[in-house]
Amino acid sequence: MSSSVDKIKERLSIVDVVSSYLTLQKAGKNYKAKCPFHNEKTPSFFLSPDRGMYYCFGCGAKGDIFSFVEHFEGTDFLGALKILAERAGVELTEYQGKDGDKDKKNILYKIMEEATLFYEKNLNLNIEAKEYLLGRGLNEKSIKNFRIGYALDSWNSVFDYLVKKGFKQNDIELVGLIKENNNKHYDRFRGRIMFPVNDSSGRVIAFSGRILKQNPNSKIEEAKYLNSPDTPLFDKSNVLFGLDKAKSAIRKNDYTIVVEGQMDLILSHQAGFINTVAVSGTAFTDTTTSGEEKVNNLGLIKRLSSNIIFAYDGDNAGIRAATRSAIIALSLDMQVKVVLIPEEGKDPADIIKEDPKKWKEMIKNKIDIITFNLNKICENTKEREPRRRQIEEKIFPFLKMINSAIKKSNYIKEIYEKTGIPEKAIEDDYKKYESRQLKEDNSNPNINKNSDKEISRRLKLERRLVGIIFWGGDKYSQKIKNLIKFFEEDIGTENYTDLINKYKDISKDLSFEAELWYNDKNNILIDEVREIILNLEEEILNDEQYSLLLKIKEQERIKDKEKLKEDLINYQKIVEKIEKIKNNRKK
Repeated sequence: MSSSVDKIKERLSIVDVVSSYLTLQKAGKNYKAKCPFHNEKTPSFFLSPDRGMYYCFGCGAKGDIFSFVEHFEGTDFLGALKILAERAGVELTEYQGKDGDKDKKNILYKIMEEATLFYEKNLNLNIEAKEYLLGRGLNEKSIKNFRIGYALDSWNSVFDYLVKKGFKQNDIELVGLIKENNNKHYDRFRGRIMFPVNDSSGRVIAFSGRILKQNPNSKIEEAKYLNSPDTPLFDKSNVLFGLDKAKSAIRKNDYTIVVEGQMDLILSHQAGFINTVAVSGTAFTDTTTSGEEKVNNLGLIKRLSSNIIFAYDGDNAGIRAATRSAIIALSLDMQVKVVLIPEEGKDPADIIKEDPKKWKEMIKNKIDIITFNLNKICENTKEREPRRRQIEEKIFPFLKMINSAIKKSNYIKEIYEKTGIPEKAIEDDYKKYESRQLKEDNSNPNINKNSDKEISRRLKLERRLVGIIFWGGDKYSQKIKNLIKFFEEDIGTENYTDLINKYKDISKDLSFEAELWYNDKNNILIDEVREIILNLEEEILNDEQYSLLLKIKEQERIKDKEKLKEDLINYQKIVEKIEKIKNNRKK
Protein backbone atom coordinates (compact mmCIF):
# COMPACT_ATOMS: atom_id res chain seq x y z
CA MET A 1 0.00 0.00 0.00
CA SER A 2 2.83 2.38 0.81
CA SER A 3 4.14 1.90 -2.75
CA SER A 4 0.68 2.90 -4.07
CA VAL A 5 0.74 6.02 -1.89
CA ASP A 6 4.22 6.91 -3.16
CA LYS A 7 3.17 6.38 -6.81
CA ILE A 8 0.13 8.62 -6.34
CA LYS A 9 2.27 11.37 -4.78
CA GLU A 10 4.74 11.09 -7.67
CA ARG A 11 1.96 11.60 -10.22
CA LEU A 12 -0.24 14.15 -8.41
CA SER A 13 1.06 17.33 -6.79
CA ILE A 14 -0.75 19.22 -4.07
CA VAL A 15 -1.51 21.94 -6.65
CA ASP A 16 -2.95 19.38 -9.12
CA VAL A 17 -5.33 18.02 -6.50
CA VAL A 18 -6.46 21.17 -4.70
CA SER A 19 -6.85 23.23 -7.91
CA SER A 20 -9.48 20.72 -9.08
CA TYR A 21 -11.56 21.75 -6.05
CA LEU A 22 -10.62 25.40 -5.43
CA THR A 23 -9.59 28.49 -7.37
CA LEU A 24 -5.93 29.16 -6.51
CA GLN A 25 -3.95 32.41 -6.60
CA LYS A 26 -0.16 32.58 -6.89
CA ALA A 27 1.55 33.87 -3.73
CA GLY A 28 5.29 33.97 -4.35
CA LYS A 29 6.42 30.39 -4.82
CA ASN A 30 3.27 29.18 -3.03
CA TYR A 31 -0.47 29.39 -3.70
CA LYS A 32 -3.44 30.65 -1.70
CA ALA A 33 -7.23 30.28 -1.75
CA LYS A 34 -10.30 30.77 0.39
CA CYS A 35 -10.39 27.92 2.87
CA PRO A 36 -13.07 25.30 2.08
CA PHE A 37 -13.19 24.17 5.72
CA HIS A 38 -14.46 27.39 7.31
CA ASN A 39 -16.20 30.59 6.16
CA GLU A 40 -13.85 33.45 5.28
CA LYS A 41 -13.84 36.51 3.04
CA THR A 42 -10.09 36.77 2.39
CA PRO A 43 -7.82 33.82 1.51
CA SER A 44 -5.91 32.30 4.41
CA PHE A 45 -5.50 28.80 2.94
CA PHE A 46 -1.95 28.28 1.55
CA LEU A 47 -0.30 25.52 -0.50
CA SER A 48 3.41 24.76 -0.59
CA PRO A 49 4.33 22.84 -3.79
CA ASP A 50 7.83 22.17 -2.42
CA ARG A 51 6.50 20.49 0.71
CA GLY A 52 3.38 19.00 -0.88
CA MET A 53 1.39 20.46 2.02
CA TYR A 54 -1.46 22.86 2.72
CA TYR A 55 -2.06 25.05 5.76
CA CYS A 56 -4.89 27.40 6.78
CA PHE A 57 -4.01 30.32 9.04
CA GLY A 58 -7.70 30.78 9.82
CA CYS A 59 -8.76 27.38 11.14
CA GLY A 60 -5.47 25.46 11.37
CA ALA A 61 -6.41 22.80 8.78
CA LYS A 62 -3.24 21.18 7.38
CA GLY A 63 -1.97 18.09 5.62
CA ASP A 64 -1.14 16.53 2.26
CA ILE A 65 -3.22 15.46 -0.77
CA PHE A 66 -4.74 12.51 1.11
CA SER A 67 -5.87 14.47 4.16
CA PHE A 68 -7.26 17.22 1.90
CA VAL A 69 -9.42 14.77 -0.05
CA GLU A 70 -10.47 13.05 3.20
CA HIS A 71 -11.59 16.36 4.71
CA PHE A 72 -13.11 17.86 1.56
CA GLU A 73 -14.96 14.73 0.42
CA GLY A 74 -15.97 13.65 3.93
CA THR A 75 -14.39 10.22 3.52
CA ASP A 76 -11.69 8.20 5.29
CA PHE A 77 -8.10 7.48 4.23
CA LEU A 78 -9.07 4.44 2.16
CA GLY A 79 -11.77 6.46 0.39
CA ALA A 80 -9.29 9.26 -0.38
CA LEU A 81 -6.80 6.66 -1.57
CA LYS A 82 -9.38 5.19 -3.96
CA ILE A 83 -10.33 8.63 -5.37
CA LEU A 84 -6.70 9.69 -5.91
CA ALA A 85 -5.60 6.30 -7.27
CA GLU A 86 -8.30 6.45 -9.96
CA ARG A 87 -7.23 9.98 -10.87
CA ALA A 88 -3.53 9.10 -10.95
CA GLY A 89 -4.08 5.85 -12.85
CA VAL A 90 -2.53 3.79 -10.06
CA GLU A 91 -3.80 0.26 -9.42
CA LEU A 92 -4.29 -0.36 -5.72
CA THR A 93 -2.91 -3.50 -4.13
CA GLU A 94 -4.71 -5.28 -1.29
CA TYR A 95 -4.74 -3.19 1.86
CA GLN A 96 -2.66 -4.71 4.67
CA GLY A 97 -2.39 -1.96 7.25
CA LYS A 98 -1.26 -2.06 10.86
CA ASP A 99 -4.28 -0.10 12.00
CA GLY A 100 -6.83 -2.60 13.32
CA ASP A 101 -9.77 -0.23 12.70
CA LYS A 102 -8.78 0.20 9.05
CA ASP A 103 -8.39 -3.57 8.60
CA LYS A 104 -11.83 -4.07 10.12
CA LYS A 105 -13.40 -1.43 7.90
CA ASN A 106 -11.84 -3.01 4.84
CA ILE A 107 -13.64 -6.28 5.70
CA LEU A 108 -16.93 -4.42 6.16
CA TYR A 109 -16.55 -2.73 2.76
CA LYS A 110 -15.98 -6.15 1.20
CA ILE A 111 -19.18 -7.48 2.79
CA MET A 112 -21.19 -4.58 1.36
CA GLU A 113 -19.65 -5.08 -2.09
CA GLU A 114 -20.45 -8.81 -2.08
CA ALA A 115 -24.01 -8.08 -0.93
CA THR A 116 -24.41 -5.59 -3.79
CA LEU A 117 -23.23 -8.17 -6.32
CA PHE A 118 -25.65 -10.71 -4.82
CA TYR A 119 -28.60 -8.30 -5.05
CA GLU A 120 -27.68 -7.31 -8.63
CA LYS A 121 -27.66 -10.96 -9.68
CA ASN A 122 -31.04 -11.52 -8.02
CA LEU A 123 -32.58 -8.60 -9.93
CA ASN A 124 -31.61 -10.06 -13.28
CA LEU A 125 -33.36 -13.31 -12.28
CA ASN A 126 -36.53 -11.63 -11.00
CA ILE A 127 -38.80 -10.57 -13.87
CA GLU A 128 -41.36 -8.81 -11.63
CA ALA A 129 -38.73 -6.59 -9.96
CA LYS A 130 -37.12 -5.72 -13.29
CA GLU A 131 -40.47 -4.86 -14.88
CA TYR A 132 -41.31 -2.59 -11.94
CA LEU A 133 -38.13 -0.55 -12.51
CA LEU A 134 -38.63 -0.36 -16.28
CA GLY A 135 -42.26 0.60 -15.72
CA ARG A 136 -41.17 3.54 -13.55
CA GLY A 137 -39.18 4.87 -16.51
CA LEU A 138 -35.67 3.61 -15.72
CA ASN A 139 -33.60 2.23 -18.58
CA GLU A 140 -31.10 -0.64 -18.47
CA LYS A 141 -28.14 1.74 -18.41
CA SER A 142 -29.42 3.55 -15.28
CA ILE A 143 -30.19 0.26 -13.52
CA LYS A 144 -26.64 -0.91 -14.17
CA ASN A 145 -25.03 2.45 -13.40
CA PHE A 146 -26.74 2.72 -10.00
CA ARG A 147 -26.22 -1.01 -9.32
CA ILE A 148 -29.87 -1.55 -8.41
CA GLY A 149 -30.62 -5.04 -7.09
CA TYR A 150 -33.25 -7.18 -5.46
CA ALA A 151 -33.38 -8.83 -2.01
CA LEU A 152 -35.13 -12.19 -2.23
CA ASP A 153 -38.28 -12.67 -0.19
CA SER A 154 -36.40 -15.11 2.01
CA TRP A 155 -35.33 -15.09 5.65
CA ASN A 156 -31.66 -15.98 5.18
CA SER A 157 -30.61 -15.60 1.54
CA VAL A 158 -27.98 -12.84 1.90
CA PHE A 159 -26.83 -14.17 5.28
CA ASP A 160 -26.22 -17.69 3.90
CA TYR A 161 -24.50 -16.26 0.81
CA LEU A 162 -22.09 -14.11 2.82
CA VAL A 163 -21.27 -16.85 5.33
CA LYS A 164 -20.37 -19.14 2.42
CA LYS A 165 -18.08 -16.36 1.18
CA GLY A 166 -16.18 -16.63 4.48
CA PHE A 167 -17.52 -13.60 6.33
CA LYS A 168 -18.29 -13.71 10.05
CA GLN A 169 -21.80 -13.44 11.43
CA ASN A 170 -20.87 -10.51 13.73
CA ASP A 171 -19.46 -8.49 10.82
CA ILE A 172 -22.53 -9.13 8.66
CA GLU A 173 -24.69 -7.87 11.53
CA LEU A 174 -22.39 -4.90 12.11
CA VAL A 175 -23.10 -3.48 8.62
CA GLY A 176 -26.86 -3.81 9.17
CA LEU A 177 -27.62 -6.62 6.69
CA ILE A 178 -29.02 -9.01 9.29
CA LYS A 179 -30.92 -8.74 12.58
CA GLU A 180 -31.15 -10.99 15.62
CA ASN A 181 -34.30 -12.24 17.34
CA ASN A 182 -34.39 -14.99 19.98
CA ASN A 183 -30.79 -15.93 19.15
CA LYS A 184 -31.73 -16.41 15.49
CA HIS A 185 -30.46 -14.25 12.63
CA TYR A 186 -32.52 -13.17 9.64
CA ASP A 187 -32.06 -10.82 6.68
CA ARG A 188 -33.03 -7.18 7.34
CA PHE A 189 -34.05 -6.66 3.69
CA ARG A 190 -36.53 -9.14 2.18
CA GLY A 191 -38.62 -8.82 -0.98
CA ARG A 192 -37.28 -5.35 -1.73
CA ILE A 193 -35.77 -3.42 -4.63
CA MET A 194 -32.29 -2.56 -3.36
CA PHE A 195 -30.64 0.82 -3.96
CA PRO A 196 -26.97 0.87 -2.83
CA VAL A 197 -25.90 4.05 -1.03
CA ASN A 198 -22.29 5.00 -1.78
CA ASP A 199 -19.79 7.24 -0.05
CA SER A 200 -18.09 10.01 -2.03
CA SER A 201 -15.45 7.59 -3.32
CA GLY A 202 -18.07 5.20 -4.71
CA ARG A 203 -17.89 2.45 -2.07
CA VAL A 204 -21.19 0.87 -1.00
CA ILE A 205 -21.85 1.73 2.65
CA ALA A 206 -25.61 1.22 3.07
CA PHE A 207 -28.83 0.25 1.31
CA SER A 208 -32.30 1.65 0.85
CA GLY A 209 -34.86 -1.03 0.04
CA ARG A 210 -38.28 -0.40 -1.52
CA ILE A 211 -40.96 -3.02 -0.91
CA LEU A 212 -41.93 -4.72 -4.17
CA LYS A 213 -45.34 -5.95 -2.94
CA GLN A 214 -47.05 -6.25 0.41
CA ASN A 215 -47.45 -9.73 1.92
CA PRO A 216 -51.22 -10.44 1.83
CA ASN A 217 -50.90 -12.77 4.84
CA SER A 218 -49.18 -10.16 7.02
CA LYS A 219 -51.29 -8.38 9.65
CA ILE A 220 -48.90 -5.43 9.70
CA GLU A 221 -48.30 -3.27 6.63
CA GLU A 222 -44.58 -3.13 5.92
CA ALA A 223 -42.82 0.20 5.43
CA LYS A 224 -42.59 1.32 1.82
CA TYR A 225 -38.88 2.07 2.26
CA LEU A 226 -36.44 0.47 4.68
CA ASN A 227 -32.98 1.96 5.16
CA SER A 228 -29.78 0.66 6.69
CA PRO A 229 -29.23 1.66 10.32
CA ASP A 230 -26.20 3.73 11.31
CA THR A 231 -23.11 1.50 11.13
CA PRO A 232 -19.31 1.96 11.30
CA LEU A 233 -19.53 2.72 7.56
CA PHE A 234 -22.78 4.69 7.40
CA ASP A 235 -23.82 7.84 9.23
CA LYS A 236 -27.01 9.17 7.68
CA SER A 237 -26.08 12.77 8.53
CA ASN A 238 -22.90 12.50 6.44
CA VAL A 239 -24.20 10.85 3.27
CA LEU A 240 -26.36 11.81 0.29
CA PHE A 241 -27.63 9.34 -2.27
CA GLY A 242 -25.88 9.88 -5.61
CA LEU A 243 -23.28 12.40 -4.41
CA ASP A 244 -20.41 10.24 -5.69
CA LYS A 245 -21.85 10.51 -9.21
CA ALA A 246 -23.05 14.13 -8.94
CA LYS A 247 -20.06 15.95 -7.40
CA SER A 248 -18.20 16.73 -10.65
CA ALA A 249 -21.36 18.07 -12.29
CA ILE A 250 -22.16 20.15 -9.19
CA ARG A 251 -18.74 21.83 -9.38
CA LYS A 252 -19.09 22.35 -13.15
CA ASN A 253 -22.65 23.77 -13.05
CA ASP A 254 -22.14 25.59 -9.72
CA TYR A 255 -25.44 24.44 -8.22
CA THR A 256 -26.98 21.34 -6.66
CA ILE A 257 -30.50 19.98 -7.17
CA VAL A 258 -31.79 18.12 -4.11
CA VAL A 259 -34.68 15.65 -4.47
CA GLU A 260 -36.29 13.29 -1.96
CA GLY A 261 -36.34 9.81 -3.46
CA GLN A 262 -34.10 7.39 -5.32
CA MET A 263 -36.39 7.31 -8.35
CA ASP A 264 -36.40 11.12 -8.46
CA LEU A 265 -32.62 11.12 -8.47
CA ILE A 266 -32.01 8.31 -10.96
CA LEU A 267 -34.50 9.71 -13.48
CA SER A 268 -32.95 13.18 -13.02
CA HIS A 269 -29.54 11.75 -13.90
CA GLN A 270 -31.09 9.79 -16.76
CA ALA A 271 -32.56 13.06 -18.11
CA GLY A 272 -29.15 14.78 -17.97
CA PHE A 273 -29.39 16.53 -14.58
CA ILE A 274 -26.27 14.83 -13.19
CA ASN A 275 -25.85 17.53 -10.51
CA THR A 276 -28.73 15.99 -8.51
CA VAL A 277 -28.54 14.27 -5.11
CA ALA A 278 -31.25 12.70 -2.94
CA VAL A 279 -31.93 12.74 0.79
CA SER A 280 -33.69 9.38 0.79
CA GLY A 281 -32.45 7.36 3.75
CA THR A 282 -30.38 10.28 4.99
CA ALA A 283 -31.03 13.56 6.76
CA PHE A 284 -29.79 17.14 6.75
CA THR A 285 -28.56 18.07 10.22
CA ASP A 286 -27.08 21.09 11.93
CA THR A 287 -23.36 20.65 12.32
CA THR A 288 -21.24 22.72 14.65
CA THR A 289 -19.89 21.28 17.90
CA SER A 290 -17.58 23.03 20.38
CA GLY A 291 -15.79 25.18 17.85
CA GLU A 292 -14.85 22.30 15.58
CA GLU A 293 -16.66 21.74 12.31
CA LYS A 294 -18.40 18.40 12.08
CA VAL A 295 -18.78 17.57 8.40
CA ASN A 296 -22.35 16.75 7.35
CA ASN A 297 -24.04 16.14 4.03
CA LEU A 298 -25.08 19.78 3.50
CA GLY A 299 -21.58 20.95 4.44
CA LEU A 300 -20.15 18.62 1.79
CA ILE A 301 -22.48 20.08 -0.84
CA LYS A 302 -21.50 23.64 0.07
CA ARG A 303 -17.83 22.86 -0.60
CA LEU A 304 -18.83 21.96 -4.16
CA SER A 305 -21.19 24.94 -4.66
CA SER A 306 -22.99 27.41 -2.42
CA ASN A 307 -26.05 27.40 -4.72
CA ILE A 308 -28.75 24.84 -3.95
CA ILE A 309 -32.21 24.03 -5.35
CA PHE A 310 -34.69 21.96 -3.34
CA ALA A 311 -37.07 20.01 -5.59
CA TYR A 312 -39.22 18.19 -3.06
CA ASP A 313 -42.77 16.89 -3.54
CA GLY A 314 -45.34 19.69 -3.66
CA ASP A 315 -47.45 18.37 -0.76
CA ASN A 316 -47.35 19.80 2.77
CA ALA A 317 -44.80 17.22 3.94
CA GLY A 318 -42.50 18.14 1.06
CA ILE A 319 -42.82 21.86 1.82
CA ARG A 320 -42.03 21.25 5.52
CA ALA A 321 -38.99 19.15 4.60
CA ALA A 322 -37.73 21.81 2.17
CA THR A 323 -38.20 24.47 4.86
CA ARG A 324 -36.16 22.55 7.45
CA SER A 325 -33.37 21.91 4.96
CA ALA A 326 -33.40 25.50 3.70
CA ILE A 327 -32.97 26.96 7.20
CA ILE A 328 -29.79 24.91 7.68
CA ALA A 329 -28.54 25.87 4.20
CA LEU A 330 -29.11 29.58 4.89
CA SER A 331 -27.18 29.26 8.16
CA LEU A 332 -24.24 28.08 6.03
CA ASP A 333 -24.49 31.18 3.78
CA MET A 334 -25.89 29.20 0.85
CA GLN A 335 -28.16 30.64 -1.84
CA VAL A 336 -31.40 28.67 -1.55
CA LYS A 337 -34.03 28.19 -4.27
CA VAL A 338 -37.00 25.83 -4.60
CA VAL A 339 -38.81 24.25 -7.55
CA LEU A 340 -42.59 24.43 -7.59
CA ILE A 341 -44.38 21.15 -8.38
CA PRO A 342 -47.92 22.36 -9.01
CA GLU A 343 -49.53 19.02 -9.92
CA GLU A 344 -50.89 17.34 -6.80
CA GLY A 345 -49.68 13.82 -6.10
CA LYS A 346 -46.79 14.02 -8.53
CA ASP A 347 -43.09 13.97 -7.75
CA PRO A 348 -40.03 14.80 -9.91
CA ALA A 349 -39.82 11.17 -11.13
CA ASP A 350 -43.39 11.33 -12.50
CA ILE A 351 -42.75 14.62 -14.29
CA ILE A 352 -39.43 13.50 -15.79
CA LYS A 353 -40.94 10.21 -16.98
CA GLU A 354 -43.75 12.10 -18.77
CA ASP A 355 -41.63 14.90 -20.22
CA PRO A 356 -37.97 15.64 -19.32
CA LYS A 357 -38.28 19.05 -21.07
CA LYS A 358 -40.98 20.05 -18.59
CA TRP A 359 -38.61 19.26 -15.70
CA LYS A 360 -35.91 21.37 -17.35
CA GLU A 361 -38.35 24.30 -17.55
CA MET A 362 -39.31 23.87 -13.88
CA ILE A 363 -35.65 23.94 -12.82
CA LYS A 364 -35.18 27.06 -14.93
CA ASN A 365 -38.11 28.75 -13.14
CA LYS A 366 -36.79 28.05 -9.62
CA ILE A 367 -37.74 30.61 -6.98
CA ASP A 368 -36.07 32.01 -3.87
CA ILE A 369 -37.11 30.07 -0.75
CA ILE A 370 -38.27 33.18 1.16
CA THR A 371 -40.18 34.54 -1.84
CA PHE A 372 -41.82 31.11 -2.25
CA ASN A 373 -43.04 31.08 1.35
CA LEU A 374 -44.12 34.71 1.19
CA ASN A 375 -46.19 34.01 -1.94
CA LYS A 376 -47.85 31.05 -0.17
CA ILE A 377 -48.75 33.31 2.78
CA CYS A 378 -50.29 35.90 0.45
CA GLU A 379 -52.29 33.19 -1.34
CA ASN A 380 -53.65 31.68 1.87
CA THR A 381 -54.32 34.83 3.92
CA LYS A 382 -56.06 38.06 3.03
CA GLU A 383 -56.29 39.89 6.37
CA ARG A 384 -53.33 41.88 7.73
CA GLU A 385 -53.17 40.32 11.21
CA PRO A 386 -53.13 36.66 10.05
CA ARG A 387 -50.48 37.62 7.50
CA ARG A 388 -48.38 39.26 10.20
CA ARG A 389 -48.54 36.11 12.36
CA GLN A 390 -47.69 33.89 9.40
CA ILE A 391 -44.69 36.07 8.50
CA GLU A 392 -43.35 35.78 12.04
CA GLU A 393 -43.89 32.03 12.06
CA LYS A 394 -42.65 31.16 8.56
CA ILE A 395 -40.43 34.01 7.29
CA PHE A 396 -38.57 35.29 10.36
CA PRO A 397 -36.80 31.92 10.99
CA PHE A 398 -35.26 32.29 7.52
CA LEU A 399 -34.24 35.93 8.10
CA LYS A 400 -32.56 34.97 11.39
CA MET A 401 -30.17 32.68 9.48
CA ILE A 402 -29.07 35.36 6.99
CA ASN A 403 -25.86 37.16 7.93
CA SER A 404 -26.11 40.01 5.41
CA ALA A 405 -27.97 43.08 6.73
CA ILE A 406 -28.53 44.24 3.12
CA LYS A 407 -30.24 40.96 2.20
CA LYS A 408 -32.45 41.16 5.28
CA SER A 409 -33.42 44.71 4.38
CA ASN A 410 -34.28 43.66 0.81
CA TYR A 411 -36.51 40.86 2.08
CA ILE A 412 -38.28 43.21 4.52
CA LYS A 413 -38.96 45.53 1.58
CA GLU A 414 -40.36 42.59 -0.42
CA ILE A 415 -42.63 41.65 2.50
CA TYR A 416 -43.95 45.22 2.58
CA GLU A 417 -44.55 45.30 -1.19
CA LYS A 418 -46.49 42.00 -1.17
CA THR A 419 -48.43 42.35 2.08
CA GLY A 420 -48.85 46.09 2.57
CA ILE A 421 -47.52 45.86 6.12
CA PRO A 422 -45.33 48.96 6.74
CA GLU A 423 -41.57 48.30 6.69
CA LYS A 424 -41.17 49.93 10.13
CA ALA A 425 -43.73 47.54 11.62
CA ILE A 426 -41.99 44.54 10.02
CA GLU A 427 -38.60 45.72 11.32
CA ASP A 428 -39.98 46.23 14.84
CA ASP A 429 -41.63 42.79 14.84
CA TYR A 430 -38.44 41.16 13.60
CA LYS A 431 -36.32 42.86 16.30
CA LYS A 432 -38.72 41.57 18.98
CA TYR A 433 -38.59 38.09 17.44
CA GLU A 434 -34.79 38.14 17.32
CA SER A 435 -34.63 39.31 20.95
CA ARG A 436 -36.88 36.45 22.08
CA GLN A 437 -34.80 33.93 20.13
CA LEU A 438 -31.62 35.27 21.67
CA LYS A 439 -33.03 34.85 25.19
CA GLU A 440 -34.05 31.27 24.37
CA ASP A 441 -30.58 30.52 23.00
CA ASN A 442 -28.92 31.98 26.08
CA SER A 443 -31.15 29.95 28.38
CA ASN A 444 -30.44 26.70 26.49
CA PRO A 445 -27.55 24.84 28.20
CA ASN A 446 -27.03 22.68 25.10
CA ILE A 447 -25.99 25.66 22.97
CA ASN A 448 -22.27 26.32 23.04
CA LYS A 449 -21.89 30.07 23.42
CA ASN A 450 -18.13 30.04 23.01
CA SER A 451 -17.77 27.79 19.99
CA ASP A 452 -14.97 29.85 18.45
CA LYS A 453 -12.30 30.01 21.11
CA GLU A 454 -9.96 32.84 20.32
CA ILE A 455 -6.24 32.32 20.59
CA SER A 456 -4.78 35.00 22.86
CA ARG A 457 -2.59 37.70 21.34
CA ARG A 458 0.40 36.45 23.32
CA LEU A 459 0.07 32.90 21.96
CA LYS A 460 -0.25 34.22 18.39
CA LEU A 461 2.93 36.28 18.81
CA GLU A 462 4.74 33.33 20.40
CA ARG A 463 3.80 31.06 17.52
CA ARG A 464 4.87 33.62 14.93
CA LEU A 465 8.27 34.32 16.52
CA VAL A 466 9.08 30.69 17.34
CA GLY A 467 8.01 29.70 13.80
CA ILE A 468 10.50 32.22 12.39
CA ILE A 469 13.23 30.85 14.66
CA PHE A 470 12.50 27.22 13.70
CA TRP A 471 12.32 28.04 10.01
CA GLY A 472 15.45 30.10 9.57
CA GLY A 473 17.79 29.00 12.32
CA ASP A 474 21.34 30.22 11.76
CA LYS A 475 20.66 31.15 8.11
CA TYR A 476 19.25 34.57 8.97
CA SER A 477 21.13 37.83 8.64
CA GLN A 478 23.21 39.00 11.59
CA LYS A 479 20.66 41.75 12.35
CA ILE A 480 17.83 39.22 12.79
CA LYS A 481 20.10 36.97 14.87
CA ASN A 482 20.92 39.95 17.10
CA LEU A 483 17.23 40.77 17.59
CA ILE A 484 16.48 37.17 18.64
CA LYS A 485 19.53 37.20 20.96
CA PHE A 486 18.36 40.47 22.57
CA PHE A 487 14.93 38.90 23.08
CA GLU A 488 16.52 35.91 24.82
CA GLU A 489 18.49 38.23 27.12
CA ASP A 490 15.42 40.33 27.90
CA ILE A 491 13.21 37.44 29.02
CA GLY A 492 16.09 35.31 30.40
CA THR A 493 17.75 32.22 28.88
CA GLU A 494 15.70 29.85 31.01
CA ASN A 495 12.40 31.41 29.92
CA TYR A 496 13.60 31.50 26.31
CA THR A 497 14.47 27.77 26.42
CA ASP A 498 11.09 26.99 27.98
CA LEU A 499 9.39 28.92 25.16
CA ILE A 500 11.25 27.00 22.45
CA ASN A 501 10.55 23.65 24.16
CA LYS A 502 6.87 24.56 24.52
CA TYR A 503 6.48 24.45 20.73
CA LYS A 504 9.08 21.80 19.92
CA ASP A 505 6.49 19.11 19.08
CA ILE A 506 4.88 21.33 16.42
CA SER A 507 8.10 22.89 15.13
CA LYS A 508 7.45 21.64 11.57
CA ASP A 509 3.97 23.17 11.53
CA LEU A 510 5.20 26.53 12.85
CA SER A 511 8.11 26.50 10.42
CA PHE A 512 5.63 25.82 7.60
CA GLU A 513 3.45 28.71 8.81
CA ALA A 514 6.45 31.06 8.69
CA GLU A 515 7.43 29.85 5.22
CA LEU A 516 3.93 30.43 3.86
CA TRP A 517 3.66 33.80 5.58
CA TYR A 518 6.95 35.21 4.34
CA ASN A 519 7.44 33.16 1.12
CA ASP A 520 11.21 33.23 1.38
CA LYS A 521 13.71 34.29 4.03
CA ASN A 522 14.72 37.45 2.21
CA ASN A 523 11.21 38.77 2.73
CA ILE A 524 11.47 38.69 6.53
CA LEU A 525 11.81 42.38 7.26
CA ILE A 526 14.00 43.41 10.18
CA ASP A 527 11.32 45.85 11.33
CA GLU A 528 8.66 43.13 11.38
CA VAL A 529 10.75 40.74 13.51
CA ARG A 530 11.56 43.66 15.80
CA GLU A 531 7.85 44.54 16.08
CA ILE A 532 6.89 40.93 16.91
CA ILE A 533 9.51 40.82 19.65
CA LEU A 534 8.45 44.17 21.14
CA ASN A 535 4.78 43.16 21.13
CA LEU A 536 5.53 39.76 22.66
CA GLU A 537 7.70 41.28 25.38
CA GLU A 538 4.92 43.74 26.15
CA GLU A 539 2.37 40.90 26.42
CA ILE A 540 4.69 38.95 28.75
CA LEU A 541 5.16 42.03 30.93
CA ASN A 542 1.40 42.70 30.95
CA ASP A 543 0.80 39.18 32.24
CA GLU A 544 3.50 39.64 34.90
CA GLN A 545 2.04 43.02 35.84
CA TYR A 546 -1.43 41.54 36.29
CA SER A 547 -0.12 38.65 38.43
CA LEU A 548 1.89 41.06 40.56
CA LEU A 549 -1.12 43.34 40.98
CA LEU A 550 -3.09 40.44 42.46
CA LYS A 551 -0.22 39.74 44.87
CA ILE A 552 -0.09 43.41 45.91
CA LYS A 553 -3.80 43.40 46.69
CA GLU A 554 -3.31 40.27 48.78
CA GLN A 555 -0.36 41.89 50.69
CA GLU A 556 -2.54 44.93 51.37
CA ARG A 557 -5.31 42.71 52.69
CA ILE A 558 -3.07 40.77 55.08
CA LYS A 559 -0.98 43.93 55.83
CA ASP A 560 2.38 42.34 55.05
CA LYS A 561 4.31 45.61 54.65
CA GLU A 562 7.70 44.05 53.85
CA LYS A 563 6.48 41.93 50.96
CA LEU A 564 4.19 44.73 49.82
CA LYS A 565 7.15 47.10 49.53
CA GLU A 566 9.14 44.52 47.52
CA ASP A 567 6.24 43.85 45.17
CA LEU A 568 5.59 47.57 44.61
CA ILE A 569 9.23 48.02 43.58
CA ASN A 570 8.97 45.12 41.14
CA TYR A 571 5.68 46.48 39.85
CA GLN A 572 7.31 49.85 39.12
CA LYS A 573 10.15 48.09 37.25
CA ILE A 574 7.62 46.35 35.01
CA VAL A 575 5.85 49.66 34.33
CA GLU A 576 9.18 51.19 33.31
CA LYS A 577 9.96 48.25 31.00
CA ILE A 578 6.56 48.55 29.32
CA GLU A 579 7.11 52.28 28.86
CA LYS A 580 10.53 51.59 27.37
CA ILE A 581 9.02 49.19 24.84
CA LYS A 582 6.44 51.79 23.84
CA ASN A 583 9.20 54.35 23.33
CA ASN A 584 11.24 51.87 21.28
CA ARG A 585 8.22 51.28 19.07
CA LYS A 586 8.06 55.00 18.27
CA LYS A 587 11.67 55.12 17.09
